[in-house]
Amino acid sequence: MRVDLQSGYILHTRPFRDTSIIIDFFSESYGRLSILAKGVRSSKLKKRQYLQPFTGLIVSWQGKSNLKTLTHSEQKNLPLLLSGNYLYSGLYFNELLVRLLPEEDSQTEIYELYVASLNKLAQQQSLELTLRRFEFALLDSLGYGINFYSESETGLPIEPETYYCFVAGSGFVKESTLNVGSNTYTFYGAHILSMATDDFSDIQVLKSAKYLARMALQPILGHKPLRSREFFQPLNKPIAIAVEPLND
Repeated sequence: MRVDLQSGYILHTRPFRDTSIIIDFFSESYGRLSILAKGVRSSKLKKRQYLQPFTGLIVSWQGKSNLKTLTHSEQKNLPLLLSGNYLYSGLYFNELLVRLLPEEDSQTEIYELYVASLNKLAQQQSLELTLRRFEFALLDSLGYGINFYSESETGLPIEPETYYCFVAGSGFVKESTLNVGSNTYTFYGAHILSMATDDFSDIQVLKSAKYLARMALQPILGHKPLRSREFFQPLNKPIAIAVEPLND
């Protein structure tokens, strides 16, 4: 099977033998794929310079197995300029997609979300807002969306003045109905309803959203830690890669 001239982004690469790499590629039309790029670690090949994350690419591949073979690649966009925590957030997005997306399953909605979120990182829009909106939209697209409007067990509306616990895979449960310990994170009803309407103007809502996203992602990510979370440093840390806003 041969597929020609597909838009997408590299999520991750790893060395293969002496001169090749295996690419985790996120295609606009074909979802996530593993693609073998032969000989690209040779210093004589210019394509090595642009086969990097956060660069829009057009690629072709062939093969019937789970590991395809790269037959053509070219730049679609200049790479985005991400630095500091914006760079680490992009790596976090990539790691989430590698861990959570099934191979060869078209995910057009998630692809559009990813491209839009990378643009926001490149433009240095609110980092916490960009992260939370990406996480919640990703959960929703994967079928793990959170019901912000009603209790999971009773179906009763979330009450603004009541505290709730979140049960991953189920939803919000009134705190008074659970035997919870002192270390259990509780969510104020008014904050939950603010999240429901995408209102993160209150810093406490944004803080609660961070805890909630982690709690919702944990069961589907499994016990293996996310390496990208270890990278986060102050925003002025002098680490950068070349990037420019996307045109998608």
